[in-house]
Amino acid sequence: MHSHWFKIRLKAGLLSVFFTVLTLLPLTAQSIPGSRIKGYPWLLSAIRNNHLPSGYLDLAKCHLTRNISDMPADRRTYGIKFTDNFSFNPDSGEIITIMNILYLQTRDLNGTPVLMNRPATTILSAKPENDFLNYQIVMSFNGKTLMQLYQCSWDRAVFLWR
Repeated sequence: MHSHWFKIRLKAGLLSVFFTVLTLLPLTAQSIPGSRIKGYPWLLSAIRNNHLPSGYLDLAKCHLTRNISDMPADRRTYGIKFTDNFSFNPDSGEIITIMNILYLQTRDLNGTPVLMNRPATTILSAKPENDFLNYQIVMSFNGKTLMQLYQCSWDRAVFLWR
């Protein structure tokens, strides 16, 4: 009789532990060391192991290095991913991903705010010798090509996960 109750209590205890682990697994998966990409070597490792990263980029924490346009510096946050179109150059070590987006901007035309949407191309690039990720946005508007280039530090502005 005692062995029967013991087996029932053991099974209940094991089920309880199993469901607790299943509940906590999503919380611990994000805190596993190395799951966040914190620099070029981590990005290269993720791509080579077919763990194509995605995440976001906070332009408010990036440095605008070149602005060939009449647009002010962008301080928004953008989602980024390496799943659509990326390349790796083994000679230089450069990793590039290209994403087509719709750039939304509100302009004040004679006192009336007007939402303008422009198709744009964003180019993310990382090189082994740099401690930042380059974010470049290029668009054509009224026959002009507009371009902004940002340098985003891995630890402050780039948030990528495998």
